[in-house]
Amino acid sequence: MATHKLKRPPLRYPIIPVYEILKKTAQRLPEKLAAIDPRGGRELTFADLDQESDTLAGAFFSWGVEKGDRISFFMENGWEYLVGFYATMKVGAVVSPMNPTFRERKVKHQINDAESKILMVQHTLFPIIERILPELPTLEKIIVIRGPKPKKEKVFALADLLKESSTFLALPSLRIHPQEDLAALPYSSGTAGLNKGVMITHFNLVANALQSMHAVEAREEDIFISFLPFNHIYGLTYFLCGAIYLGVTQVIMARFEAEECLRLIEKYRASVLFSVPPALLAFLNLPNAANYDVSSLRFIWVGAAPLPPVVSRAIQENFGVPVGRHYGLSEASPTTHANLPGRIKENSVGIAVSDCQDRIMDWQTGKQEMPVGEPGELAVRGPNVFQGYWKHPEDTPLALRDGWLYTGDIAQMDEEGYVYILDRKREMIKYQDYQVAPAELEAILMEHPAVQDCAVVGIPDDPSGEIPKAFIVLRVGWTVDPDELMEFVADRVPPYKQIREVALIAEVPKNPSGKILRRVLKRG
Repeated sequence: MATHKLKRPPLRYPIIPVYEILKKTAQRLPEKLAAIDPRGGRELTFADLDQESDTLAGAFFSWGVEKGDRISFFMENGWEYLVGFYATMKVGAVVSPMNPTFRERKVKHQINDAESKILMVQHTLFPIIERILPELPTLEKIIVIRGPKPKKEKVFALADLLKESSTFLALPSLRIHPQEDLAALPYSSGTAGLNKGVMITHFNLVANALQSMHAVEAREEDIFISFLPFNHIYGLTYFLCGAIYLGVTQVIMARFEAEECLRLIEKYRASVLFSVPPALLAFLNLPNAANYDVSSLRFIWVGAAPLPPVVSRAIQENFGVPVGRHYGLSEASPTTHANLPGRIKENSVGIAVSDCQDRIMDWQTGKQEMPVGEPGELAVRGPNVFQGYWKHPEDTPLALRDGWLYTGDIAQMDEEGYVYILDRKREMIKYQDYQVAPAELEAILMEHPAVQDCAVVGIPDDPSGEIPKAFIVLRVGWTVDPDELMEFVADRVPPYKQIREVALIAEVPKNPSGKILRRVLKRG
């Protein structure tokens, strides 16, 4: 146990429904821009967002949407997401966001599993819905955003609904209990199979919006570039909740494009960038990145996947801005840790956010707390921890034990309470009697000048159990002998951690949040 553990000051959390975040900011800053959506061609003030979400909530109410009903979102980032999200909150329904890259199988699974009553869908994605519509028995209404409205029964255009006068009032009968009633049902961004719904209450979201914005020291005068997907808990909490709570103006990107992101940073003088490692790699690989003025940035925060130190250092050198890691997971709404902005430790995800307790437990039984510096499973407890898995009560006790959320990540903690994530528990390579973290080897490989990107997985080996195999993406114009890469790692690690095989590939498969899809590499 840490003896000089740093702690953040406690915060006060209002026990309110999520929509009160918007109501309070709209009263305080009615004319300030809440969202600038260049691709969507709209700018919304906080008053606009409040009024338009009232109008859409009126439509939901007239359709018989009740507290606890699920509304699925199948679309890219846009101003419509904000309107739909707060309209859903205002009628006490539950937002179930879907990845807009999903195809029919996963879309059908998530809508049916959530038993969603309403679907908001981007017009370019409507053909996917149309093909599986007979297999979506719980859907009663579909709202299409942008583009022409399909001529189908029970299909509505958002633009038409927003032209109607609002019929929504916060009725006395609509009593939301923030600590019990669900606000969001995101599906965990696992790397295998069909994912499970994560039950997050209004209080969980409000608490983590405050915890997150306090930890990253964001301010009302900041300007965010919002390219992280709103369907992912990282983007949902930071942009749909945190930015609205602070009164920050956010510039929305439908999807990440490195050069366009730099152009928007320059144009709007963005001050804080929330990012993921693949985006930073894309900046570094952009030949004309130096042509853009990013001097307005005062901080870049990176989460969702391991950040190789060489990438962090290069971004700090090229952009002249500090880069800090933070960490979370869907089950924690999501943020549990962040570096102290004035005291960043390389490789660390920082200390626990306010009012979040953390400890490192033995990874075999999860019952013994590990000493400082010893690896084990990270467990956390706080107001942001979820209520359980939707329709999977048998899995909930595996994650939630005596109020503690067991993250499934192997980590170690230093004396000041800074946490270092080693890797996912299920992805540790079992070499003989040792546990080898792929992320550690990947960070070393990224230091080699020929390596643009990489991934390490364990592959079966009869005498050893598993051996580490590296998959390497080379920089354009470079060639390298696999033996050289193996020697490069061998010079920096104990013998049991050495890379035993190397394969050159064109691209490392990753999910939208930047996590390596190791199962794809293992399949070959």
